[in-house]
Amino acid sequence: MRIYRFRVLIDDPSEAFRDIEISSEQSFLDLHKAIKDAFGFIGQEMAAFYVSDENWDKGAEIPLADLGFAEEGSVPALMHEVLISDHMRSTNQRFVYAYDFLHMWMFMVELINASKPEPGVTYPRVVLSMKEAPSEHSKEDDLTAGIIDEEDPYSAGAEEHQYEEGEDGDEFGGEEHGEEHDEFGHGGGGDDEFH
Repeated sequence: MRIYRFRVLIDDPSEAFRDIEISSEQSFLDLHKAIKDAFGFIGQEMAAFYVSDENWDKGAEIPLADLGFAEEGSVPALMHEVLISDHMRSTNQRFVYAYDFLHMWMFMVELINASKPEPGVTYPRVVLSMKEAPSEHSKEDDLTAGIIDEEDPYSAGAEEHQYEEGEDGDEFGGEEHGEEHDEFGHGGGGDDEFH
């Protein structure tokens, strides 16, 4: 059994990163949970790891759950089924980790060390934490940015009602105050007979 130390960098202006140690015999689900915990993410969003290369290109997918999008009928092995050691091909092994497919939090996961386990230590564990991580919900405002324009006369809350003098808010005109109307907007006057 080996202990892998991964540097996990979030793709965010904060440039926050965490060094996480994990056993070669633990699963990608364990690494998924460790990354979420290390960055303070508490949601239960979908996620996936991608085996990567030195250019951070996405290769084979290791999803959290089967979403039914498998190519050519082959379902990829899920995080709980895949051990970290199953995809360790290089001393510079890299993975891309995507969390929350709506907000698309992206993390670069790079192997920086391999060693023997320390007696009495529980893995995975965070061994280095640099810079404050962004809030998991900080991207929610980005989803509406540019959609609702402050100058747009049709945006919510921008409605203006200008009435001519004497209209008293009657947009459709011609109806007297106090006149009863049926459900179709016709004057009723109390006559229930169909005409």
